[in-house]
Amino acid sequence: MALVAQAVATDHVTPHDLVTYSRCPFEMELLHARHASIVSGQPVAARTPIGTLPLRHSPLFTPPNLGVVVNDGRLDIFPDDLLVYEDAGEDDLPMLFSEGRIRLDPRFAHPNATLIDRAFRLSGRPDLVIARGAGDLVPVEYKSTHLFVGYHESHGRMFDVIQAIAECRLVHAAFGRRPPYGLVLYGDVANDGEHEGWVQVPYGDAEERWLRVAIDQVLSDPVRAPVPSERTCTSCQPNRDGQCRYAAVPPGNEHHTARSVFVPAAHWTGR
Repeated sequence: MALVAQAVATDHVTPHDLVTYSRCPFEMELLHARHASIVSGQPVAARTPIGTLPLRHSPLFTPPNLGVVVNDGRLDIFPDDLLVYEDAGEDDLPMLFSEGRIRLDPRFAHPNATLIDRAFRLSGRPDLVIARGAGDLVPVEYKSTHLFVGYHESHGRMFDVIQAIAECRLVHAAFGRRPPYGLVLYGDVANDGEHEGWVQVPYGDAEERWLRVAIDQVLSDPVRAPVPSERTCTSCQPNRDGQCRYAAVPPGNEHHTARSVFVPAAHWTGR
């Protein structure tokens, strides 16, 4: 029987880790184990102990969201704005700048240039970073989906605010200038931009304090318990691959609408 190695504890997180942890820490742990398996070439198990009781709600407290501004329509790009960073690993980013307005910072111009913040133990790659005419540097996270009606209501987009806050910190650490806000751009690809929009997420002392505590929580969590719910389990890739033993929605039932009671996956996988 093949030996399964235990996943190694991480010493840093990415904005995507924070987003995933906010939905379900066990999903993040499964994704880390999958990545470790690919890198090592051998099976790596998640650190979450067998028999861990699921949580009803995310263990990550909500970030500050006062001052979040929601805008319909296309993102305002001004004549003196410049594009100074672009994630070369993304191939579906919108063309917001003409060639003459692209001045990529040579420190981060090569493919897959990851921004690293050793003080916060954070790393990642914003989709874009814009240098605004007034001197502000602003990260932009692009989403191909539409702008949701009732953005401040409980429709599940708070994780976009989390990602914008984390990317603001990365820009601060990498470029030496603290962004006053981050942007999340919704391109509405499915509807040809009919419901395009963008959200401006403020970044200040309160958001920075929240981020530092949130990263500490993720890195110090030895359990990373599951938070099964229909909304998160339906979109969870490890669940769709049949890897989650806690899912509220079994793989193959992505369109299930009944209110499920938590059932360990062992009951429907035979494991």
